[in-house]
Amino acid sequence: MIGRGAWRAALAVLAVLLLAPLLITDMPPILDYPNHLARLVLLAAGPDDPVLGPIFTPHWTIIPNLAIDLIGPPLLRLLPAHVAGRCLLGGVLLLNLAGVIVLHRALFGRRSLWPLASGLAAYGSTFLLGFLNWQISSGLAMLFAAGWMAWRERHPRATIAAATAASIVLFFCHLMGVAFFLILIASAEAHAMRRGWVLARAVALLPVLAGPVLLSLLTELRDAPAAMRWLSPHDKLVQMASPFINYDFSLDMITALTLYGAAALGLMAGWFVLAPRALLAVVVLALLYAAAPFALKSTSFFDTRIAIMLGFLLFAVIDPVRLPHRRLATTCLAVLFCARMAIVADVWAEQRRDLADVRAVIASVPPGARVYQADNPPDTPPNGPDTTPRGRRLSNGLSTNWHLSALLLIEHGAFWQGLFADPAQQPIRLRPGYVRLAREARGIPSYAALMADPDNGIKALHAFDFALMLETGADARLVDFVPRCLVLVARNDFAALFRVVRDSPACAQAPS
Repeated sequence: MIGRGAWRAALAVLAVLLLAPLLITDMPPILDYPNHLARLVLLAAGPDDPVLGPIFTPHWTIIPNLAIDLIGPPLLRLLPAHVAGRCLLGGVLLLNLAGVIVLHRALFGRRSLWPLASGLAAYGSTFLLGFLNWQISSGLAMLFAAGWMAWRERHPRATIAAATAASIVLFFCHLMGVAFFLILIASAEAHAMRRGWVLARAVALLPVLAGPVLLSLLTELRDAPAAMRWLSPHDKLVQMASPFINYDFSLDMITALTLYGAAALGLMAGWFVLAPRALLAVVVLALLYAAAPFALKSTSFFDTRIAIMLGFLLFAVIDPVRLPHRRLATTCLAVLFCARMAIVADVWAEQRRDLADVRAVIASVPPGARVYQADNPPDTPPNGPDTTPRGRRLSNGLSTNWHLSALLLIEHGAFWQGLFADPAQQPIRLRPGYVRLAREARGIPSYAALMADPDNGIKALHAFDFALMLETGADARLVDFVPRCLVLVARNDFAALFRVVRDSPACAQAPS
């Protein structure tokens, strides 16, 4: 067993290294994060704000997706937006690390360096995609499950009551956090049932389940279409690496294969032991991952989140009890972690150039302006798979900069049509005029379609003051882009801003 002082020192170093990238840029390249931060800015400002108030009204109701909306606004009233946002991101990273460590301690009753290796999964795909409510719920689910396992036998009534409250807290964070928690504690109860009291232990789980079930019947999500979409078997297999996906596909796959392979080999050879109370949870999650769709109702990346659960449990529910060459293995994992963090730091430093370009282009946008945003996918001209910087997409090809236009609202108090404002998922509603803007924006063609037919979409653009085009600034064709209704205001290698000239004679003759 490692000494307490050495373990604490290792934990402190790990925490510092995990938080260090947040000092590199004030707007990390995390896909949904800018959009979430924009909504927190609105909630912190309130509906009476003279600039932001006309855009929205608060919509507090039963929504299983509220974690950052409850935590963020008070934080933004104390700190500048970009500082508060990064504090929130840092808290998410440390919360999941704490969840793994505490769950491991509850299962094995001892300190170990192994759960610290979960730092390898900290900057995984769902964190870099900005699924912050889910990330908060996953960390809390592991902490709450650890409490159940530590106190269930000594204080059964108090533990059941606390778990009932915990399941409601998790419901308002994210539904999949509730599922993670229930699977973990049900696994522990199933193991305990071998000693008897099967019915009593099964009944003990009912109040924990009751709250989320009843609340789910009161949400607007119950009426969402039951649409489903599955990945191909090949993509499903590759997606198992999701806990370790960031910016270098080869290194990400090496990390995933090394850790999953080492765990499987170690369990077969007796070097690792899997906590008996967590065995059923691992089996259930593995089966659920194999059967689950990628998209379910209004939720995408549904099965990806199950892969992330399994990634966290890789470090929480197994322990190396007789690992040969322990120091060599520890050194290799430390080197691998440092290499991955160096890549994250390098990519985030490189992303600052795109961030500066966007800020330069939108510098003249006034408060209250209405801006239409059009993205240009990374693999379409003038971009290409060999020219797109790493900071603009993850190693699995997913773009990470679609929501940089949120800077319009965060820093200029301007509206753009991509704001997350679904009343079934977020606690805000757009006011009627902005609902109409967002709806009409869906009729504006893509950047490529506008380039092919500049007059297409002019009528819908009339409702906006500006048009912001991301990943298009290097395109020489922008000079003559929609010449009748748009005037180029600013451009650089990454972005271009146009002013909509609604009162020009040519624009007034736009086709209907």
